[in-house]
Amino acid sequence: MATTKKETKKTDARDALDAGASNEGSELNAIAVKSLTNLEEKVEAIDWKLWEIYNIVKTYVESNPGGPSAPAVSQPQASAADIASEIAKALGGSAQKEEKKSAVSKLFGG
Repeated sequence: MATTKKETKKTDARDALDAGASNEGSELNAIAVKSLTNLEEKVEAIDWKLWEIYNIVKTYVESNPGGPSAPAVSQPQASAADIASEIAKALGGSAQKEEKKSAVSKLFGG
């Protein structure tokens, strides 16, 4: 008994489109292939942009081996009135009526 072996060839969407041009779903196949091709082109464009960004960052890091210098930040100083009102609150009495201030106005002296 001799057995015959069918050779199977892997086909991608484009090969299926070429071979099945006369099939009923050929129009849908054409749309699918065009969509997939468009997606592939978009992914390649994104990949290229990411590669460019990587090279820009790499060049920047190599040219600044110490890293970027961070600005010096200091804690804002409290005014004498703020200190006095906090002490008065801690002692249980309020020497003066406290004016409502937001955190931002306290930080920037407003």
